Amino acid sequence: MGVLSDNGLIVVGALSTIVLLSSLTLSFVLEEEEISFSVNDEAMMNDVFEISSFGPRVTGSSEETIAASYISDRFTEIGLTNVQIEEYQVMGTWFVDAEPEDHQILMHAQLEQGVQNAPGLPDGSAGTARVQLESSGNLDHVDKFTFLGYSGSTHKHDNMITYIGNGSSEEFSSVGDMTDMALMINYDNSRNLSEIYKDSIDRNAGVVMIYTEGVETPPFRSVTVQENGKTVPFPQAYGGEYANSLIPFIYISESVADTFHGFIEQASDDPTLFASLDGFWEGNNVGMRTVKVVTGELPGHGDGEILIGAHHDSVYISPGAVDNAVGVAQLLEVATELSDLELQSTVKFATWGGEELGLLGSQAYIDAHSEEMDDLDLYINLDSTNLDPEKGLSTLGIESSEKDLVQAISNIYDEVLDEGWGGYSASVSLNENGGNSDHRSFNQRGIETIGFFGWEYEEYHRQTDVPSVVHKEGLGLTAEIVLEIVVAQGGHHSGDEPLIQIQGLEGESSSWVFPFLLALAAGLATGIGGLIVFVLKEITSELMAFMLAMAAGVMLLVSTVDLWFGRALEFGFVPITFSFAVGVSIVYLVSYYTSKDDVDVELTKERKLYKSGMLTAIALAIHNFPEGLAMGVAVLESAQYGVVLMFAIALHNIPEGIAVAAPIQAGNGGRLKATMVAMATGLTEPLGALFALLVLGSILTPVMVGCSLAFVGGIMTVVAYKELIPQAMEQNRPKHMIVGALFGAAVMQLSLLLLG
Repeated sequence: MGVLSDNGLIVVGALSTIVLLSSLTLSFVLEEEEISFSVNDEAMMNDVFEISSFGPRVTGSSEETIAASYISDRFTEIGLTNVQIEEYQVMGTWFVDAEPEDHQILMHAQLEQGVQNAPGLPDGSAGTARVQLESSGNLDHVDKFTFLGYSGSTHKHDNMITYIGNGSSEEFSSVGDMTDMALMINYDNSRNLSEIYKDSIDRNAGVVMIYTEGVETPPFRSVTVQENGKTVPFPQAYGGEYANSLIPFIYISESVADTFHGFIEQASDDPTLFASLDGFWEGNNVGMRTVKVVTGELPGHGDGEILIGAHHDSVYISPGAVDNAVGVAQLLEVATELSDLELQSTVKFATWGGEELGLLGSQAYIDAHSEEMDDLDLYINLDSTNLDPEKGLSTLGIESSEKDLVQAISNIYDEVLDEGWGGYSASVSLNENGGNSDHRSFNQRGIETIGFFGWEYEEYHRQTDVPSVVHKEGLGLTAEIVLEIVVAQGGHHSGDEPLIQIQGLEGESSSWVFPFLLALAAGLATGIGGLIVFVLKEITSELMAFMLAMAAGVMLLVSTVDLWFGRALEFGFVPITFSFAVGVSIVYLVSYYTSKDDVDVELTKERKLYKSGMLTAIALAIHNFPEGLAMGVAVLESAQYGVVLMFAIALHNIPEGIAVAAPIQAGNGGRLKATMVAMATGLTEPLGALFALLVLGSILTPVMVGCSLAFVGGIMTVVAYKELIPQAMEQNRPKHMIVGALFGAAVMQLSLLLLG
């Protein structure tokens, strides 16, 4: 730098300023490129009407087939590729009522007087010896009672109605043998339906009925068992032990339960009175059915895969407008909006049958595509997300299986809600068990999931779940949040990627060797900086001022612009700023501890330079470790991006090596020592990569890497302004110092812009 004239310094300074300002401006332009979505409420509502018009879409029914065909056509219309309707055989349950002039599904109860049923008599024979005193009349199917999923269908006569409280195991034990009894239970959700059903069959009950206080219109519920990480239909659970002994299992209205309680109370005071139940349930069927799964995709330009799903089936008594024509309509709108974008990740879409019978469609799909599941990064599920503030349903429910996603989702929905969604809110929670819809199937497979759901509404699983229940104005909120999540999780081929990319390195690295070698090469670039200092015959004050300021410019820019501000935009200002502040505090503590013995000692200029170089070496060695972490994670995601990242890190490691070696050599530390110390600071880079690859493994998250980088950003900031800048100022070469700082900042910003 001593050979440069004042005019030469001015030219270098001017060019550096132009490069710095223009690259900063371009970076902000690229970063500020916003993706806007315009969801179509009318289109979603039209899909809700169409899908609901097919009627109840029970697994294996003609209505489900029609719905699957409609969705497949819509996928093709939107522009999805590889559109398919896949079929799987599952255990189903369905209902076929007789013609109006024939015997319909119904039941009735009566208070009778006479003699007790004698053991061994044919079903209903005891009733001929009793006189009916009171009767409930015929209780109509759907209005007064509904079948639970996988209920038996045996035609029953003269079953004594017996109340057993809330159906706890203690209540069952207190009654003992229940042969031919019609059990009635006040269901309070304290026990699984499958456990109640199993106990009833084990004790030879003839019928089991549940009701809930305040519930007059009985809903549908399926009866399944959790076995080996899967949801299993009751007839196939417990090794199939109960497949051939199913008894009627029904949900009755509160008013029906009150009538039955009245009969029981009267009979309790008179041994000749009996509360008896008769039922004709033979329209209920259980057996193997063909479930439909509709799939399509938007291919991405790189790695990564996101799947968005919603179930298209409904319960047998309902056209299922909210549950779940709404979810399917929102999925179709999300696909429509994403079809106009360039996608980095491949985004797949699927609608499932069999959800209402136990997540059977999604489970069958996962089993059939087991190897493909290893490539799936995220599954997003939409189920019954109808929002209507006028009904007190203004809050969207969101749950994720991953803790790190919870805060990211919260940030996204806050931004979306601020854009004209007054009166609405969202609630996000951690649910590591995967929830009560199809996202549980994926969570049990070890895949990260996000589930969107609405809170239970009056028409849930009832015949009244029709399109008029749907609140059109609230449909768009879920779609907008899902779209933003897809973009944030890597779905958008955006301008924040490197402008210079290396072709021919597609895909991820399956070995730790390649990322280790890349990290080693990037780390050894600090040695290049040391060698530059080594070959120089003399380090003049001008050169020292320039190089110290250049290193300070590099460190301050990368620390504040990239490691703090860039990470804060991605992961939130609170955790990143806190990590940054911790790094700042660490340096001050180290500086205080190492200099407390120097309070009364006047340090020479050489000693100050030497000390500054060593402190910089310590800071950079710490800084390079999380850089290695980041590189290890990056190469596992994409080999191409790992190489790009290696070049970017190596480029800014060269001036860092100079910043270490120059003051050490100028401080009489010796050329060889200065070069070796500079090179040693880079060796923590491959150590960080190894630690990420072999030790942390799957627990290392982007948030952890982001906070680590912010931490070292704080360290580098303090080293720059507390050590490098003061030492540069002591050279009494202000022009060289200013130009050096501008040059370093310009080189660093240009490398960030071009190489990412």
